[in-house]
Amino acid sequence: MDKASSGDVVTAQPSGVAKRYLVEGENLHWQGKPATIVIVGRGVLLTALALVFALCLWLGPKDLAAIAIALVACVLMMITDTRYGLIAGAVGIVIILIMWAMGTDGLWVWLILFPLIFSLIYLLANIIYLGRVLFIITDRRIITRYGIFSLRYAELDIERIQNITVLQPWYERLLGYGDVFFATAGEQGGIDYQKPGIKLMSGGAVTWEDVSKPFEVVHKVNDITHSGSRTQSEGRTASSGISDAEVRLRQLSDLSTKGLISQQEYQQKRDEILGKI
Repeated sequence: MDKASSGDVVTAQPSGVAKRYLVEGENLHWQGKPATIVIVGRGVLLTALALVFALCLWLGPKDLAAIAIALVACVLMMITDTRYGLIAGAVGIVIILIMWAMGTDGLWVWLILFPLIFSLIYLLANIIYLGRVLFIITDRRIITRYGIFSLRYAELDIERIQNITVLQPWYERLLGYGDVFFATAGEQGGIDYQKPGIKLMSGGAVTWEDVSKPFEVVHKVNDITHSGSRTQSEGRTASSGISDAEVRLRQLSDLSTKGLISQQEYQQKRDEILGKI
């Protein structure tokens, strides 16, 4: 990060990936990804639970304690991920019921590996996904890129952001991540908001999911928007000051032309007015 004086927005040096999305004269202020502990950690936990499930049924297919542990593992898989974990856990429960009813003979017993194989594929997909996702904040735009096989890209002008909301339940707060919602002035297109990791809500709110240090993101955007407001305000103030000085100089010139003030008084007042600009 580059150091900046008080009141200035601190810029960052863009990585090779971020550089390709910046236009000439555009400054990068922040870039990041979803929290690794969420994206990869969820896949690791799901895989670990699937492994416990497979070992329990493999080593003790008729043991009540082993079956109970396998059932608990299935329930935890369903809680860990409400989409893919739900599939793995539900299939695991069906497998337990079949094994209990029909015994452990037959090639179909290898089905106990299905939740484990499914979870490993899910973990690999999450690792690839994490490498493709990119969140960027510049002095002009909010840029989003994500996808696994198909790359999705969207950008949003900073000026269109109306307000920012952070959603951070207690467990996300403990781990230091949360969802950031950018409410916009109107709808934007180009993003499938049903996909994980990035959403574009139909009402015009762009959502960055599972962002590490979400309030740092809010701080960066607020710095940029407020910096622009300060610049505009200072410009208006300076313009107003010049206009006021022009009016006073004209009035002073009229007084001098009409002989109401001496040349010395005119020059003295003129210097005072010009000195305040």
